[in-house]
Amino acid sequence: MGKNQQFIRRIGFFGVASLMAFALTACSGSSKNTAAKGGKTVDLAVSSFMPGQHPQHSDVIEPFLKEVEKATEGRVKGTIYSGSALGKANEQYDLAVTGTAAMSMALHANTPGKFPLTGVTELPFMGENAEDGTRIFWSLYEKFPEIAEEHAETKVAWLFKNDAAQIFTAKKPIKKMEDLNGLKIRTPSPAGTAILETFGATPVSIPMDGVYEAMQKGVVDGALAPASVITNFQLSDVTKYITKGDFYTSSLFMVMNSKTWENISPEDQKAIENLMGESVAMKAGAVYDEDGDLGWKQAEEAGIEVYELSDDEKAEWEKALQPVYSKWIDEMEAKGLPGKEIYDEAVRLKNQ
Repeated sequence: MGKNQQFIRRIGFFGVASLMAFALTACSGSSKNTAAKGGKTVDLAVSSFMPGQHPQHSDVIEPFLKEVEKATEGRVKGTIYSGSALGKANEQYDLAVTGTAAMSMALHANTPGKFPLTGVTELPFMGENAEDGTRIFWSLYEKFPEIAEEHAETKVAWLFKNDAAQIFTAKKPIKKMEDLNGLKIRTPSPAGTAILETFGATPVSIPMDGVYEAMQKGVVDGALAPASVITNFQLSDVTKYITKGDFYTSSLFMVMNSKTWENISPEDQKAIENLMGESVAMKAGAVYDEDGDLGWKQAEEAGIEVYELSDDEKAEWEKALQPVYSKWIDEMEAKGLPGKEIYDEAVRLKNQ
C-alpha cells in the first residue's frame, strides 16, 4: 500500500479535530459498553507518532488488528492514526489514559518522569539489539509489580525495544570518547543524556521527527539514534559519520485505554488477550532489528562512513559509564523503589 493510500485510508475526509472527537466518542465508557453488548462493531482509534509507512505499523500493528477482528468475529476493529494525527509524541501515553485514543504507541522517554524503573532497560549496553532488549524488558515487567504499576493507568498490550542507538554526526567522526567533548548531540532519553554528559557533550532533547532539520541547520552536531531511523526519517541525507557502538536501546509501549478494555465483552477480552503480550512484543523487536539492517544498508549506499567499536573499545566505554549505573540505582533507592534489585536482575538477564 502506498503512502497516499495509507493516508487516505487512515484519515479519510476527517480533519484532526474530527478524528479526536471520534476517538473520544468511541472510547467513552457508556458508548463502548452499549456497542460491545449490542453486538455492534467497536472501532479502536490506534494512535502513533511514527510516520505512516513505518514497519511497526505495516508489520506489527496492522496484522495485530486483523487478528483481533478475526478473533472477535468482527466485533472489534482498529484504525491506525499515524504521524501524530491525534497528538504529539509526548502526548501519546496521555491519549490512551484519557481515552482520546483507544490505543497508543510511543517511547517511554516521551513522558519524562512517568516510568522511572522502566528506565533500567535503557541503561548503557543493557541489550545488544531490539529482540534482546525486548526479552530483558518483558521478563522484568512480568517479575516486578513495581514496573507493571508504572503502566497501571492503562491496559498493556505489549512493551518492546527498538534497535540499538548509535552516534550520528554531520561533520566530525566519533572514534574515541573524547571526540564527543563540546559537541551538541540530540538525546531521546535520560539514558542518552547520561552518556553524553559523561563524555562532555551537551545533550539536546529533540523528538525524532525534528532531528533531520536540527542536523541540517546545525542546531545540533549529531544525534543518538538507532539505525532504523535512516530509512524511516531519512537521516542519511544529513549524516556523514556513524559510530556503531550499540550504546543502548530505547523502550516503547503499546497500551489501551482502561475503560475501552473494560467495556469489551469478557469473551472478546480473552480472545484479544491471547494476541497481546510477549509474542507480539518479540515480533515488534524483531521488526525493529530488521529495519535497522535496512538502515545500515542504506547508510552504505549513501556513502556514510561507519566506525564500529571493537569489543575492547566497547568495554572501555562501558567502564567509563559505570557512574551512570550507580547514579540510577541511587536515584531509585532514594525514591523508595527497588532499583538495586531490578538492576541486578536486568544484568543477570543480559548475561544469559
